[in-house]
Amino acid sequence: MRKSIVYVLAVLACIIFAAGVMSPAMAGWADAIKGVVKSATEDSSEDSTEKTSTASDSGLSETEMNSGIKEALHQAVTTAIASLGQENGFLSNDLVKIPVPDKLAQAESILRKLGQDELVDNFVESMNRAAEKAVPKTTEILGGAVTSMTLTEAAEILQGEDDAATQYFETKTRDQLFAEIEPVVQEATDSARVTSYYKAMMDKATASMPLLQSYSPDLDQYVTEKALDGLFVIMAQEEKKIRENPAARTTELLEKVWGYFGN
Repeated sequence: MRKSIVYVLAVLACIIFAAGVMSPAMAGWADAIKGVVKSATEDSSEDSTEKTSTASDSGLSETEMNSGIKEALHQAVTTAIASLGQENGFLSNDLVKIPVPDKLAQAESILRKLGQDELVDNFVESMNRAAEKAVPKTTEILGGAVTSMTLTEAAEILQGEDDAATQYFETKTRDQLFAEIEPVVQEATDSARVTSYYKAMMDKATASMPLLQSYSPDLDQYVTEKALDGLFVIMAQEEKKIRENPAARTTELLEKVWGYFGN
């Protein structure tokens, strides 16, 4: 089972390592998860005899094993967030771009037919900007999900689907992530002028179709849910790459660990 848990830690660590290149702004997030990663590697030392044997079998020293997991977790979480938590991280990625809410699709259609694309585009951009500002707040919670994983959960992930680790993260953390980032979304929607762009869009649309006034969405909730949806979409995408493609294992140490514990 020790083999299994280290394998899964490697999976989780790498999940979206390939999603983007970490910018200088990510340095603060990297510092934020160091404590979480340290805790995970220290906790793994309880069964030192078994772990030393496993390391020896794989040609890895115990130090390399610990350092590899620590490095992978550190880089994977910060890089995952960097892919979405930067300007255009959501807006320029069609997989996760936040659209006009479904119940406002009619208003969008009316405005675009009237040549008012700018009103709609401003509203859409403002929602995506808010999501980009909120995603970095997921760092510590996602790191904590790794430390709380049980051996049974690790085995289930190993035997699971291509996105089993992502499903684990979502099941374990979504409610907590929502509570953590919704206040950030609220601040971000204010600074990005989401409400004012929404009002401008709807004022124009309801002039042509007054019945549209009956729907008033909770934009903060909508943006928060869509931000989390996007995060898990990218995680699942990158997890599948790492499971299937050795080229996605981006450092020598990760390849060394994966080469023994993976495919």
